[in-house]
Amino acid sequence: MTNQIIPFNDVAERGTAVVDQLTSALGLPRTLLPENEEITHALQELPRYLNRIPPQLRDQFIAKAVVAASVGLFDGAIVYVWDAVIQQTRHKIEAFGTPMIKAVLNKEKDATLSELTDAQTLELAYQLNLMDRQGFLFLSQCREIRNQASVAHPSDIELDDTEFINFVSRCAKYGLSDVEEQNGVSLQTVIGLIENESVGEEAIAELGSQIAHTFELQRDFYTSLLYSKYVNPSNPTSQRENALKLVMRFSTEISDKSKSDLLSRHTEILAKGDTEKKSAANSRQFFSKIGMLNDLGNAEQVAICTKAIENLQNAHLGFNNFYTEPPFAERLEEISIQISPLPAVVIGPFVKAVLQAYLGNAWGVSSQAMPFYSKMLNNLTPQGIEVLFNELDRLNRGDLKDWKIENVAMLLQHYNKSVLLNDSQKVLLMKLSKKFSIN
Repeated sequence: MTNQIIPFNDVAERGTAVVDQLTSALGLPRTLLPENEEITHALQELPRYLNRIPPQLRDQFIAKAVVAASVGLFDGAIVYVWDAVIQQTRHKIEAFGTPMIKAVLNKEKDATLSELTDAQTLELAYQLNLMDRQGFLFLSQCREIRNQASVAHPSDIELDDTEFINFVSRCAKYGLSDVEEQNGVSLQTVIGLIENESVGEEAIAELGSQIAHTFELQRDFYTSLLYSKYVNPSNPTSQRENALKLVMRFSTEISDKSKSDLLSRHTEILAKGDTEKKSAANSRQFFSKIGMLNDLGNAEQVAICTKAIENLQNAHLGFNNFYTEPPFAERLEEISIQISPLPAVVIGPFVKAVLQAYLGNAWGVSSQAMPFYSKMLNNLTPQGIEVLFNELDRLNRGDLKDWKIENVAMLLQHYNKSVLLNDSQKVLLMKLSKKFSIN
């Protein structure tokens, strides 16, 4: 095809004549089809918009659309134009390769685009940065028109020449152009970073910032992709760590929809039981690192807290505890901040474990872990304060070294200023202050 595709003035005359002759010969009312003036106007306008389509994309669908329009079948012509848009969109998506499409669709087997609806195809193209938000919006409107006002489905909605031309204009501009939108974040870039075993923190920070500032739909896609990469225990450790580091860089920008999707996928993993134990553990870690522990169900929160408490206790009672405690103390504090308030059933074990480590052993305390212990014990709920005071009440002052008494004194002085205490706790606080000689 050339820029001047066909002599449209001649086609318009012949097309309207064919319509007149056929309806007359078959005894059909001429009013069943658009008036000659509408057909003529549509064909006069068509070249302007069809010429925007690169020659290599003016295929059989476009040819059929022109023929249909020449006899006033606007509702049929838009189906052909739309088929051309979907075909071209799929070609662009396929250029990413089967592995990437498979990752995008979160499928274990090879993914085929034919399985997707037109709406899903558009959304996938948007996620892959093959069209901008404006293109996605207008093509989504065209898809709705194709579904509601074309011969694809029975409809009493009629298209006139102006609506037909607008449809062609939007499809030509946003769906049948060989120019791809370059804004946003390239999937190849993200995959390349994840698979790079020696990637630096600066590169992760830069890409994380780009994802944080891209459009929401693409950010949701990358959140889902990185979750899949991290929770799968069969993926190389370096890839899993890179995925987690990257998502942490934009975790504050994760949408509510994306969070809901992640929770649904976590529930699916749990439903598989023993076969997905490692994936479940990885998923919990993922939620912890992006600050979503408080969104998990109560049973999950209890499991996470219990595990962290046990890890701290084991470190405290284990060999070389002064050096092994800090990361476990930091982890437990991180969890206590995210899951607030803590589930009632773990408050007792939590306070007892932290207090035990806070008071240390016969040789002292883990100095690097102490800031975490102090924060946790100074930020207890009323139920936690009750447990703390009862535990302190059980201590025998004569069995404590001076530095342990000083640690107890700091706790009591802190809660002496607290407004959370009830009357019975205030009485117990006074008793403890006298016991430990606190003024």
